[in-house]
Amino acid sequence: MPELLATSLPEYIAAGLKEVAQEQGFTEGLYRLESESGSNMGDGFVGQLLKVFIREADRELVVLCKLLPESEMRKQQGISLFDRETEAYMQILPLLTKFQDEKALAKHLPRFDNVPRCYYAKTTLDKMESVIIMEDLRLQAYRMWDKANPVDFEHARLLMTTLGRLHALSFAMKDQQPEEFAKCRAFEDPMGKMLELDPTKGFEVMMAGMCRRAIETLDQHDNFRREKLKQIQDRCVQEIVACTDGKAAEPYAIVGHGDCWSNNMMFQYAEDNKTPSNIKLIDWQLSRYGSPVLDLVYFIFNCTDEEMRSHSYQRLLSIYYHSLSEHLHNLGGDVERQYPRIAFREQLKKFGRYGLVMSMMVLPIICTPNDELPDTDTAMEGFMNDMTNGNTNAELAYGTTEKAAIRYRKRMSGCIRDTIRYGYI
Repeated sequence: MPELLATSLPEYIAAGLKEVAQEQGFTEGLYRLESESGSNMGDGFVGQLLKVFIREADRELVVLCKLLPESEMRKQQGISLFDRETEAYMQILPLLTKFQDEKALAKHLPRFDNVPRCYYAKTTLDKMESVIIMEDLRLQAYRMWDKANPVDFEHARLLMTTLGRLHALSFAMKDQQPEEFAKCRAFEDPMGKMLELDPTKGFEVMMAGMCRRAIETLDQHDNFRREKLKQIQDRCVQEIVACTDGKAAEPYAIVGHGDCWSNNMMFQYAEDNKTPSNIKLIDWQLSRYGSPVLDLVYFIFNCTDEEMRSHSYQRLLSIYYHSLSEHLHNLGGDVERQYPRIAFREQLKKFGRYGLVMSMMVLPIICTPNDELPDTDTAMEGFMNDMTNGNTNAELAYGTTEKAAIRYRKRMSGCIRDTIRYGYI
């Protein structure tokens, strides 16, 4: 049951809720705030959610407050990501959707509106404070896909269509309003900031360990693929930095979601309760200006399996490209001039390996059932302690249970085989 919020609520959170209440027409002094936990185990990894009820007489507004972790170490690690998400919700996404709104698209035409409503977002870096206040999509029957299972074709199709429309906004605005779009060009990769704050090179050590672990999912006699991966084992971080460099993707760079895996999207369903009819993209903490293919390969290699890719990989890419082409045309652009198919293929060859490198980090989490997930604070602190003690084989404790290890071996080895088969490494 919801509990009446304590008066000790931090001032920056209380200020945000007060502003939301006023903007939504609640009467100062007459409304009350009640709360309960807003997330389940395994829903989020870089923050915590507080569900807040704003109530006055027979009126009620339910919002989710996304907050920094309580752990000081994880707060230090996560503050730059919260700053990025604040910027995405308050500046970049409104800029892109305003451009779309100005086009006055006919009602029957599709549009990109696949973001939760954000009522308020503010991050203060010097005070280590951040709060993002959003609508609770669960009240509209949106729900997450079970991350432990590979996504089926219909869910993947819906995401590809949605990403096509999202990316089309950048292509159109970049061409038609270059001065306004300049704000998006400055939307650089947030992971770069995190790496700057990593003087111990802990992330590099972690990625090398995860690459070694990925290699071990291959058959012992699979020397060809093992050697391919060993070539990037000690430069995984450099590969990430190279792939997320927006300048290297020009003239085709766009504003992308940046963290397209199943926990960062929610689906609404048709009457059969199986076929997804709508999607919302959440958690914009890694959103960036970069290659359009980053969102595609991140999702496809992390959230589908080898069996689906064997018959649907090219089909999913075609669905994405058709959606982008259609929406770009509706916005007054021309895909053949702005992002021809040959450029799309070249971007896949140049940046496609990003899907594999990120899967080394994300698949252990995806393959661990929610009821077997370690406490995030404990896992991170254990890893950092190992690093401090000079353990170069330090790993995060994900994907290590028996059930998770079986899933991981199958999914990771499939990623490696497909990445090589497509010529990305």
